[in-house]
Amino acid sequence: MRDIEKHQIAGVLFYEIFKDNKKFLTLNVTKFLRSLNNSAEEVSLSETKKGMYLKLLEVFCRYGDKMIRSN
Repeated sequence: MRDIEKHQIAGVLFYEIFKDNKKFLTLNVTKFLRSLNNSAEEVSLSETKKGMYLKLLEVFCRYGDKMIRSN
C-alpha cells in the first residue's frame, strides 16, 4: 500500500487481484480501506489518482453485481 503513491500501476494490480475474487471477501481489510480512503481524501479532484482510489474502493463493496458491504 505504501508504494501506491509512487507507482500508479500498483492500484491497478490491487484492483485486479480483489475484483470478483470470492476468496478475498473474508479478509479483514479495514486497515487497508482506511488508508485508501485517507489517501483518496487528500488528493484533489483534478488528479487521476482520485479516480483510481475511488474505483479501488468499489472493488471491496461489490462481488459481481451484488453489494457485499454497505457504504
